[in-house]
Amino acid sequence: MAQTLQTERLLLRPWTSEDVGLLSALSSIPRVTRYIGIGHTWTALKAMTVSDRALAHWRERGFGWRVAVLLTTGDEIGLVALNRMGDGTAGLDPDEHEIGWWLAPEHWGHGYATEGARAVAADAYTDLHAPHVTARIHPENRASIAVATAIGMHFEFNTVAEPGVLVSIYRASVRA
Repeated sequence: MAQTLQTERLLLRPWTSEDVGLLSALSSIPRVTRYIGIGHTWTALKAMTVSDRALAHWRERGFGWRVAVLLTTGDEIGLVALNRMGDGTAGLDPDEHEIGWWLAPEHWGHGYATEGARAVAADAYTDLHAPHVTARIHPENRASIAVATAIGMHFEFNTVAEPGVLVSIYRASVRA
């Protein structure tokens, strides 16, 4: 997988240990976390733990989370993630490629999540030969559903993910 991706407006660079501050800032915003897990903001310790897992995923798998950086300003506006699904979601294989996105609210509505997710999905198909990418999305998260749909994902089914929350499964194949 390419280490760094570039789109028309974004640089998507691999996650580093220095990015824990970005995750800590994003995960402390209720509007960002309301559809993640049980919908609560995270402590700095949880952000560090999750960031460490993202780093380990890169080391072990050679792909993972990417920081979304605006090319015009150099501002880090969020992340686009590609990782293995892992255990804990009924009806999904833990080895599936999961895609996701988190942006700071001031950057919502500008197409950045779609642009970044499209590039990461395309790279997954090309470089990892992933047959499809899957997203777990809270059924009320209309913005993320719109991003998933815009990159060619389609609703497949509802299920329960850890820690016992309802999620809608969206998937796109390499043919999308």
